[in-house]
Amino acid sequence: MIGLKGELIEYRTHFRWALIVVGVAFFILLARFFQLQVVQGGRFDALATVSHVVKIRMAPTRGVIRDRNGEVLATDVGVADLMVVPRYVKEPGPEVARLVDLGILSSEDGTALLEKMEKAQKSRRGFHRVLARSNLVGDRCPFDMTRMTFDPSRGKLVCTKCGNAWADQRAVVQSHLHELPGFSLRSRTVRHYPAREFTAHVVGFVNEVTGEEVRESDGRLRSGETIGRSGIERSLDRHLRGTPGLDVFVRSAAGKRIPPTELPAPFNELKSSSPVGGSDVRLTIDMAIQKAARDAMKRHRSGAVVVMDVHSGQVLAMYSQPSFDPEPSVIRPAEEERIRPNPILSPRMNKAVTAYPPGSVFKMVTAIAALMEGVIEPDTKQECPGYYVYKRRKFRCHERRGHDELSLVPALAASCDVFFYIAAEALGMDKLALYGLDWFGIGARTGVEVPESKGLMPTEGWYHERKRGFQPGFTLNTSVGQGDMRATPLAIARAYGALVNGGRLLKPQVVLALEEGNTDHEIAKTPQVIRRLDLDETHVELIRRGLHAAVNTEEGTAWDVRIGELPFAGKTGTAQAPEVRKGADEDVAAWLKQDHAWFVAYAPSKRPQVVVIALVEHGGFGGKVAAPVVRKVLEAYYAEHADRFADLWEGYDHGPILEIINDDGVD
Repeated sequence: MIGLKGELIEYRTHFRWALIVVGVAFFILLARFFQLQVVQGGRFDALATVSHVVKIRMAPTRGVIRDRNGEVLATDVGVADLMVVPRYVKEPGPEVARLVDLGILSSEDGTALLEKMEKAQKSRRGFHRVLARSNLVGDRCPFDMTRMTFDPSRGKLVCTKCGNAWADQRAVVQSHLHELPGFSLRSRTVRHYPAREFTAHVVGFVNEVTGEEVRESDGRLRSGETIGRSGIERSLDRHLRGTPGLDVFVRSAAGKRIPPTELPAPFNELKSSSPVGGSDVRLTIDMAIQKAARDAMKRHRSGAVVVMDVHSGQVLAMYSQPSFDPEPSVIRPAEEERIRPNPILSPRMNKAVTAYPPGSVFKMVTAIAALMEGVIEPDTKQECPGYYVYKRRKFRCHERRGHDELSLVPALAASCDVFFYIAAEALGMDKLALYGLDWFGIGARTGVEVPESKGLMPTEGWYHERKRGFQPGFTLNTSVGQGDMRATPLAIARAYGALVNGGRLLKPQVVLALEEGNTDHEIAKTPQVIRRLDLDETHVELIRRGLHAAVNTEEGTAWDVRIGELPFAGKTGTAQAPEVRKGADEDVAAWLKQDHAWFVAYAPSKRPQVVVIALVEHGGFGGKVAAPVVRKVLEAYYAEHADRFADLWEGYDHGPILEIINDDGVD
C-alpha cells in the first residue's frame, strides 16, 4: 500500500507539472495570437495586399545639343507606349477587341498580341509588362516629330510640316484605360533632330544598345537604352547621357501601385532616386552658314564643305553630301525607300573628315617648303612646255599647252604642275613630308571632337616598308597632291588657316561649351594651338599673292568665281582618283572615273577671318565645280557678317595682301 501511495503522489506531481507546462505554452500561444491578430492585425492586413516590390530604372533626359546661336539641333521628346501585364487581364479577347475598335491596334496586331499574352501567361513572365503597341501618336507627328495642332473641323491633329492628320491615340487610350484592366501607358523619350539632314554628320545619331554592349558596360547600360553612334552624340555620349534614377514601389495583388502612405514597415522605408539629366552641349556650328553649305552642295552627288574661323579654329560649318535623316521616325512612308540616298555614295560617311588625294591644294605646302629650304627664290622662273621629263618619263601639266616661263606667284595662280615638279625634285620626299606632316599636320588627325581619319603623308621609309619600295617619281606626284598621299578637307582647311593667322596651327573644334547637367554652369572651350610655325613673312606674303591672283586675275584658275567688291584668295585642286565600287550602276560607274574637285579659300583677302574648303567627289575640275560651291558659302558668310567688313566693301587696294587682326584673344 505504501508503494502504491507513493506512486500516486509522484503521478499527481507529474500531472501538475504537465498542466503548468501546457498552460504556459497555451498562454504564450494565446499571447502571440493576440499580438498578431489584435496588436499587429492592421499591419498584416496591409502586408496581405502586397504582391511584390518593383524596381524600375528611370532613364535620364539626354542633354540638348544647340548651335552657337542657341538653335536646337538635338533634344529628347516624349512618346508613349501601350503596355500590358498578361496576368492582370481577366478577359484578353474582349479587351484586345476593344483596342482594335478604338483604332489603336489593327486586326493583325490584335491577333499577334493575344498570342503573345497567352504565351506569357503560361510562363514565369506573366507578371512582367509586355509591349502591346509602341509609339502611340500623341502631340507630335509620328513621321518628323514636329509638334502638331488640333484642327476642329477634321477632329484630328495636323502636322504643320508634312500636312498629315492623325488621331490622338495616346488621349484615346488614356480615356478608356478604365475599360482595360491590365493595360497601362508607359512614357519614354526618343531623340529628335530638328535640323534633320543639315547637321546629321556633325551632330550624329543614337540607337539602341546591343546585348554585347550591355554585358561589357558593368551595369552602366541596360537593354532598351540608347547610345551615341556617330558625331557629337558618340564622342560626348558620356556627358550627354546623364545618370539614371530608380523608381521603387510596391504593387498590390490586384496589380495596382500602393501609395507610400498606405505601406507598412519595412516597405514604407523604400526610397526612389531621381535621374540626373545629361549635360547640354553648344556647338561652334552656325546654322545659317551650315544651310548655305548644304544648299551650295545640293546639285552634287557627293562631297563636303568645311568653314573654319582662322583665329580660333572654331568650325562654323561642316556638311557632308549626301546626308541622311537621323530622325527615329515612328511611321515610315512607303516612298521612303525610294528617296533614301544611294548606299554606294556612303551617306553615313562624314566626308569632311575622310581622307582623299588633295590635288593641287597641297601646292601651298610645296611652295612653303621650297622657299624655306632655299630651293627657289621669289624671282625663280621655270619654263613649262606642258610636261616635265624626269628619268625618261613625262610628268604632264594639267595645261597641256604649257604656261611658258613663270615664277612662283603666277605658278600658284595658274596652278602650273611643272613648276612644282622641279621644286619637288630638289626638295626630296622627306622634306615634303617634314613640312606637310610635322609643320602643317597633314597626314595626322586634327583632334576635332568628331571621329576622323588621319590621312597619309608618305616618306621614303614608308615606301621602303612596302614591297614596291621607293621610286623618285613618287616625290613629283606628292608635290601636286597625287600619288599615295591623303588628306581630309578639315586638315587642309587647318593648314591654310595657319598660313593666314600668323603661323598658329590650331586644333579645330566643333564644341563651343559644355553645360553641366541640371545646372546653369557652362564650361567654355578655349582655342588650342598645336604648334607655332616658324614661317618667314616674306615667303608667306609671296604665297598669299599667288593665292589672291588665283581668284582675282584672269590667269587664275578660279577667276570665274571672284567677288569683286570683297575679294578672297584661294587655290583650286583636281585629283585623279578613279574608283570601282561593287553594285554601282552604269551611271554611277562612269561618275566614279572622274577626278575629285577641290577648292580652298580664305576670306577676305585683306583681313582673313574664315577658311572655306569644298570637296566635290568625282566632280571634275576644281575651278569649275568646287570653286562655285565655296563662293556661295562665302556670299552667305559676308551677308551675315557684313558689319565686320564695312571698311573693305569699297574694293581691294593693292597694298600688302594680308592684314592680320587677331580679335579672338589667341596668342
